[in-house]
Amino acid sequence: MRLGKAVVTGATGFIGSALVRRLLAGGCDVVAAAPARPSGWARLSRPAPGERLRRLPLERLTRDALLDAVGDAPPDAVFHLASAGVNPRERAPDALLEGNVGALVATLEAAARWGGARVVFTGSCSEYSAVVEGQLVGEGAARAPADLYGAAKAAAHDYGRAVARALSVPLVTLRLFGVYGPGEAPHRLIPYLAARLRARERVDLTPGTQLRDLTFVDDVVEALLLGATTAGLELGAAYNVCSGRPTSVREVCLEVARQLGAPESLLDFGARPPRADELPWLVGDPGRFRAATSWRPRVPLSSGVAAALAAS
Repeated sequence: MRLGKAVVTGATGFIGSALVRRLLAGGCDVVAAAPARPSGWARLSRPAPGERLRRLPLERLTRDALLDAVGDAPPDAVFHLASAGVNPRERAPDALLEGNVGALVATLEAAARWGGARVVFTGSCSEYSAVVEGQLVGEGAARAPADLYGAAKAAAHDYGRAVARALSVPLVTLRLFGVYGPGEAPHRLIPYLAARLRARERVDLTPGTQLRDLTFVDDVVEALLLGATTAGLELGAAYNVCSGRPTSVREVCLEVARQLGAPESLLDFGARPPRADELPWLVGDPGRFRAATSWRPRVPLSSGVAAALAAS
């Protein structure tokens, strides 16, 4: 199914901007909603042709603002990527509720007016915490979030599913695990490493033994498109979007150093302790989404790191 028109919230974020560029490249008209920060909108300064992109800067995501921006021609799909608290430094409890639960409800209310447009909501692996080391985390795993961000994302999924059912809006949640690639925020691991190692500065790190499930951003964009267009997905359900392969933080650090030609001695593993709420293992089971869509991540870690470094 080709999308003729789509709404993307959180459109200037790391994943949102990659999705907008992909939609525009495929000939889709896009209504892009995001906070009115110039630094964010600079991410979308280059896509063309410009007449297919409608920018919607908002301090607060509301139903009426979305309805006004979309106009009389309803979208074929809505990608709700807007989320508060992605940056660990921005996790005030009231902002997390408004920016996750409230924003999803506003989007669903707008979608109900459009009629028929599927809403793809990005959940998070942070919703899981009752995991067993060495076992892949499936969608049926207990959700007992260890931090406020995970709790807000879990609440958004649960409350949003009930609202979608009440409004007869088709909703699919894609729970993203570790996403990396060009455009990540400076505080994220690869950009942080790149900045320090290029300056040949020592990097204070944890022991790096944490095992994570990493997927390149372009592969995640492909999953989002399949989430919007695949007929066989169960509405109201959540699907893990992940590789199913464990990668240690140490392995990522060493790959970045190798590609930058930086001495491994600059990587000071063990100089800082892991966060108290940090899980030693968080690797997802992608089987359910793979069975429904045939999606598989294609980009290996070495190629993904190279692309991220080239863009930084």
